[in-house]
Amino acid sequence: MTSIVFRADASPEIGAGHVMRCLALAKVLSGLGCKSVFAVSPQTPATVPALERAGHEIQIVDAAAEDSVKTLTRRFAEPVDWIVVDHYGIDAGTESMFRRLARNIMVIDDLADRPHDCDLLLDQGPGRKSDDYAGLVPAHADMLAGPGYALLDPAYGTYRDRNSPDESHRRAGIFVSFGATDPRNFTVRGLDALEGAALGGPVNVVLGAAAPNCEAVGTRLKSWGGEATLHIDTAEIIQLLADSRLAVGAGGVSALERCCCGVPSVIAVTADNQRATADGLRAAGAAELIDLDDIANASIAIADFAAQPDKLARKSVAGKLLCDGRGGRRVAMALMPERSANGAPVRLRPATTEDENRVLAWQQSPGARRFARNPDVPDATTHAAWMKKTLNDPEVRLNIIECERRDAGLVRLDRRPDRDSFPAFEVSILVAPDQHRAGIGKAGLALARRLVPGAVLLAAIHRDNSASLSLFHGAGYIADGDGYASWPAGASHDRLAAKGEIHG
Repeated sequence: MTSIVFRADASPEIGAGHVMRCLALAKVLSGLGCKSVFAVSPQTPATVPALERAGHEIQIVDAAAEDSVKTLTRRFAEPVDWIVVDHYGIDAGTESMFRRLARNIMVIDDLADRPHDCDLLLDQGPGRKSDDYAGLVPAHADMLAGPGYALLDPAYGTYRDRNSPDESHRRAGIFVSFGATDPRNFTVRGLDALEGAALGGPVNVVLGAAAPNCEAVGTRLKSWGGEATLHIDTAEIIQLLADSRLAVGAGGVSALERCCCGVPSVIAVTADNQRATADGLRAAGAAELIDLDDIANASIAIADFAAQPDKLARKSVAGKLLCDGRGGRRVAMALMPERSANGAPVRLRPATTEDENRVLAWQQSPGARRFARNPDVPDATTHAAWMKKTLNDPEVRLNIIECERRDAGLVRLDRRPDRDSFPAFEVSILVAPDQHRAGIGKAGLALARRLVPGAVLLAAIHRDNSASLSLFHGAGYIADGDGYASWPAGASHDRLAAKGEIHG
């Protein structure tokens, strides 16, 4: 069994974000059969009640690097497979000590301000590039950069799959959240600005029980002129977002959750470490920024934003394009990859505009489009238009297959109408010419299933395309009408039984 140790802390002062994103990754890894242990400070369990509810082993450690390493070394007789470090107070010096107890080290960072000793680094910030860590990580270190790898609870990806059509025009609520602990009480300032904007509609405020200003927020809501509810340590954040037409909050992980759910955001930066994310969201057209040190102007900005439905719709789409809720699954592919025929690691990454020429070369290779719906080989202009349209469609997931960090093919998932209450996607795959017969197609289909585990995957395969027929059949696709389908684990048998096609 693969063993993972997460080293992250939470407190009323630093908030819960580090631990919450580690919990999101641990949830995905648990589904892959991994055992996760959380090495945390004494304050952490009380600050993040979700940690104990998750059921992972919790190991309390001292903040001092040497002491924490000794504690973990005593706990594990053999080195663990990975230690995942998400902590602003830890740098290369401490990470080097962790080499005594872990075969591999992953670091989660969003500051790019200090050196790291790691094998894999994740920075999920909008606009982040691998080059931002040049000279800060070892030459061999692998990089995962951008919100395509955002560590959100897997439930956000499921929400996206089941709620693809944009229904934001039907939403009435306003969502307010400045982090689980909000030590500087931005929540009350945000409510003051909202009241000045006079938007109307129910207001839902989210805080953690460890927030030092819970009482002050409750007192402020008693004087609210309309419907307002304070939700403490709620497990219903996705539903609250689903009912919201607008969000006012901080620029941390919760801002990416709002993006995933298509809720336009007004962001106030509450800590220096949020500045890069907030600026990245604004640059991507997914959020507006306000200054809550100036309540009057913040109210005007919120009211102006809320009064422009076209602008809200554009922000909603931009947010959904940035973050699809599948980041944790992509990160898990880096930790636990599929394998090619010769055992090389294979994973998926989100495609970008920088892949345009590479994908065109694959499309133009001899025989690549022989069995395609449109067999015409695209020219550069046609392909550029297709690439732009595809990358700007939140109903399409375009992924590059990587083998040993080299581009090896393409997997595309297009949303289709639900099948028997399951979300459905049509899957198409293209393997790079120099990677044929290397097991890339098999690995790519397995990764597509891991990316959307609860969906029906559909395939249209030409009857003369024997190679594709063999590939999809080997991946468990069965005849389904005019095409082929792969059902979620257990669903295919249940579906056939319900139709009376399986008899005891």
